[in-house]
Amino acid sequence: MLSDQDQFEITGISSKVADLMVQIRKNMPDVLLFDILHTDGAGSSMLKKIIRKFPELPVVIMTSMQFSDCFADLVKLGVRGFVFENETPDDLRKALRKVTSGTNYIPAEMQKWLKDVSPAKAVRPGASRRNILTEREISILKLFCQGLTYKEIGKQLFISPRTVETHKKNILTKLRLKSTAEMVKYAFHNRLII
Repeated sequence: MLSDQDQFEITGISSKVADLMVQIRKNMPDVLLFDILHTDGAGSSMLKKIIRKFPELPVVIMTSMQFSDCFADLVKLGVRGFVFENETPDDLRKALRKVTSGTNYIPAEMQKWLKDVSPAKAVRPGASRRNILTEREISILKLFCQGLTYKEIGKQLFISPRTVETHKKNILTKLRLKSTAEMVKYAFHNRLII
């Protein structure tokens, strides 16, 4: 289905992590589509190895609600996109486009689940740090959680993409976070996402 689309090129397919590592190193793809549904329960450990070895490689996971107990850990691990098995080919293409453009893709169903199960107090220490964010920073954090790009956020808030980037850097610094994925997890755990 993806190879039928002009904007996608399949650079490799693998069912073994060792072979996958070789293919990634050889082809350096723009994104890794990882089917966690068919990894015989070893998906998380495989992903850790891949992300540790290639931290800059964006990862999109094909999953289902049966893996819901792992969602928060996968976000923390650095997975940038999630596509459920019952979603359409268009959803998959949208997820891949979003992630390759530098934003996250988290389906509404998963956002709702993370919001419902996350405690009001964050798991990470220092949750009260949310109080040091300005209203504008909280707005931008929420928009990043929706998977919007710098340009889309800027257009919505009537500011430049560069200003959005500056706000994001400030958010990461204030909350002592390192990535957009950590920002998303932080927002869910602190119920900043409505």
